[in-house]
Amino acid sequence: MRFNHVSLYLIWIAVLLGACHAMYRDPVAVDTGSMRADVRARMGEPEQVREFKLPEGPFFGPQESLAGLVPAGTLVEEWVYRVGNDELYVWFAGAEGEAKDQWRVLETARYPAGAVY
Repeated sequence: MRFNHVSLYLIWIAVLLGACHAMYRDPVAVDTGSMRADVRARMGEPEQVREFKLPEGPFFGPQESLAGLVPAGTLVEEWVYRVGNDELYVWFAGAEGEAKDQWRVLETARYPAGAVY
């Protein structure tokens, strides 16, 4: 099989783009399962911290992505970071009675700052 210069150039571009995509990581991404200390080390102190029990039934807002991940009534801690024009939400939960410093990231979401829900 013979390749001309254009074919080789296109193959090289495809390989380069694939490598770039594989290496890309959002600098503010927080991995699910990370410990609180890991998030602080990566992101610093959050702008806001809230604590709530996951409600039963349908509800609206960024937290609705937690439905199905933990049972209703589970205590959740929400950290909010300002990232440019967005807010990054990081939710932590742990087993009942587990020390908060052992809680792990349950889910994250990024929304436009000031969005009304």
